[in-house]
Amino acid sequence: MGHVAELAGVSVRTLHHYDEIRLVRPSARTAAGYRAYSAGDVGRLREVLAYRRLGFGLREVAELVDDPSTDAVAHLRQLRGLLLERRDRADAMVAAIDRELEARAKGLKVTPEEQLEMLGAGTCQMILGC
Repeated sequence: MGHVAELAGVSVRTLHHYDEIRLVRPSARTAAGYRAYSAGDVGRLREVLAYRRLGFGLREVAELVDDPSTDAVAHLRQLRGLLLERRDRADAMVAAIDRELEARAKGLKVTPEEQLEMLGAGTCQMILGC
């Protein structure tokens, strides 16, 4: 099992915890009692870790990966969509920071609205009503 943990970039303790809460359970045990993960178990672990890295809590992850109406391809499409959204938000933040850096380099005063723009669309609206 240490090998699976190492490949996945998680601790053995994390795998034990996932097993305890029935999030990722090994399909078998060796004669010595070690957890043995099948290819399907590793696939589920990949999905769990992808959702976790996107910021989902363990309960949310369990609901997502246990949804009987969603197959592995649907999960991959959903993850892809979430990652694209995250990338788009990050790209927008980088562009806003670049604009602010350029303005400051020219000695221009940056408005509060422009400063908040780097937090993402709608933030200025929510905070300042702009």
